[in-house]
Amino acid sequence: MMSGREPAPEASPHSPWVPGAPGPAGPRRWWRRLPGLRRLVGLEAVVRARLAAACALEHPPPERFGFRFEAATRLFLVTSLMHRRYFRVECHGVEALPRGPVMLVANHGSHVLSWDGAMILTACLLDADPPRLVHGMAEHRLMELPIIGRAARRIGAVDGRRDTCADLLRAGGAVLTFPEGVKALRRPFRERYRLLEFGHGFMHVALRTGAPIVPVAVIGPEEEAPLLANPAWLARLVRTPVAPLTPTLVVPLPVKYRIHFGAPLRFRGPAAPDAVARQVAEVRAAVQELIRRGLRMRRHVFF
Repeated sequence: MMSGREPAPEASPHSPWVPGAPGPAGPRRWWRRLPGLRRLVGLEAVVRARLAAACALEHPPPERFGFRFEAATRLFLVTSLMHRRYFRVECHGVEALPRGPVMLVANHGSHVLSWDGAMILTACLLDADPPRLVHGMAEHRLMELPIIGRAARRIGAVDGRRDTCADLLRAGGAVLTFPEGVKALRRPFRERYRLLEFGHGFMHVALRTGAPIVPVAVIGPEEEAPLLANPAWLARLVRTPVAPLTPTLVVPLPVKYRIHFGAPLRFRGPAAPDAVARQVAEVRAAVQELIRRGLRMRRHVFF
């Protein structure tokens, strides 16, 4: 059994990326000719080109799990606007993402909609070089919801099963997992950024595939919609694992997001229970340390 840790990467500014070949051209839309929308059209072109380049890194392509390029382009256009204009995401260490298969392991802080996951995915698409299409590992009950589940599949999310995750990694893909699971959605505001125990499933997949694990800390989502209550009766009514009530309902506060990507960790050896427990604890400690450093660097919740 071995584990390796590389020097932590420094923060890097956003930089434009020029693909080797243009992405597939989308249908011409009437609103492209309206004055004042040229920036939006330009952003759509960037998203389209980078998404095409990211999809080309996976063999076989991600469509087998429900991903759809045109729908993903539209959804990533929305998340890109949120990334750049609303949450004003600041990335640290994204330029050091390993090429090839990689597993991102992050803290989970968004209580209503998974804006923290969406911002990680969008950061890897817009700011990584080469751009990466990151597949979120979602709780199967959430993926079965008629609107949210369908949109999640179109943008690349999949049911968080080990076999599916391993399949994506063997295809050269990148996956995102929140090992705290839905328990993190019940975390009260007074305990924000205190990690719960991690599940062990992600480590079994990493050992099976040999994919490196990149710890990720997201600073900001715990304040975007503070949890007031989580009534069990409402969760049963809407058929979701949790039903968090927040003062902002489904609209997040315009907090400033800071995403910290840590140094890749590589693990080898048999998946013995005691060894897996030690390795999971190492990853959890790495994420908690990134959170501690990120909170110390933060000057203000909104700026």
